[in-house]
Amino acid sequence: MKHIKLIAICLLALPIMGIAQNKQTTDFDILDSNQDGIVNPYEALDVLLMMSKDNSEDIRLDNISKLAIKIRNEQKQEVLDLLKDVDKNKNDIIEFSEADDEVLWFLRFMDKDKSESVTKQELLDFNFEEAFFLNEKDIQKEIKQIFKEFTKTENIVLKELHDTISSEFEEWDLNRDGQVSKEEAFDYMKADNTPVAFTVNGNIAFMSGVITANTPAKVLELIYEHPYVETIEMIHVPGSIDDVANLRASLYVHQFGLNIKLNERSIIASGGTDFFLAGKERTVAKGAKIGVHSWSGGSKPATELSKNHKSHQKYLDYYRIVNIPDDFYWYTLEAAPAHDIHFMTEEEMELYKIRTN
Repeated sequence: MKHIKLIAICLLALPIMGIAQNKQTTDFDILDSNQDGIVNPYEALDVLLMMSKDNSEDIRLDNISKLAIKIRNEQKQEVLDLLKDVDKNKNDIIEFSEADDEVLWFLRFMDKDKSESVTKQELLDFNFEEAFFLNEKDIQKEIKQIFKEFTKTENIVLKELHDTISSEFEEWDLNRDGQVSKEEAFDYMKADNTPVAFTVNGNIAFMSGVITANTPAKVLELIYEHPYVETIEMIHVPGSIDDVANLRASLYVHQFGLNIKLNERSIIASGGTDFFLAGKERTVAKGAKIGVHSWSGGSKPATELSKNHKSHQKYLDYYRIVNIPDDFYWYTLEAAPAHDIHFMTEEEMELYKIRTN
């Protein structure tokens, strides 16, 4: 599964509390970024830091309401902008025929009544993370179907597949022996369907999973609860379903001066690659895979937007902060379309200052 960078759709994963007309919330619900009904202190800290950065006023109890309303309105506007951009016949419904392939992939999650269309209310009510991740039973079912299609033996042998298909399964070959076992397939797909988690051992925090709206809180928890951790070792981080939160989490890593390393079996891609670039020292072992691709938002892919379009700016600002050349951003847009992935060569890593070792 490829985790696709989106500008508009990714924001549906943010805490859009109270923007749907049929939901009642309190001002402090805005602090519950994963919408589980519990305000974790690090979730609250992340939201308060975001509020503090975006507002010149002090965050006082008597202006929490004003700030909460502002954030909700901004998030609602992102959804409405998506609707405006993709809804070509302006009937407040996005028909599948109006969307490009990348956006269509996400719209299918929202189409609960199988009408091949998504209404404005469905957009506002949609909980992206709940719909996105497969449970273990569904993962096992999908693996069974895949192995039935591509092999008659216990393992999928990469050299026996067509080159295009083989490159897709290459990521699954976690021990790099040229074949994929069902155990490897499960481990890969499990990480592809699980929010980021950190496992601490000494001064190293091992990171695996998909970056979500709750990842900034997870990073803050790591920083404050484990102050002796110096390095994050990324194992399998296939991407992000919330680019805004990803950049925020990455900047926390950068601001606190944590190092990031990839071992010889590490696989990162898309938003995972952006996160890696936040490391003060960035180590890449031989054999590690670093994937990049373009993003798509609304009715146009990033490559069709002018270079001075405002949608590019958040990425350019981030890369400048972490001392990555602007050229890297434009390279990622051309390296592969949003639905595909390109794994960087040694020469490309050197050219774009990916590693510091």
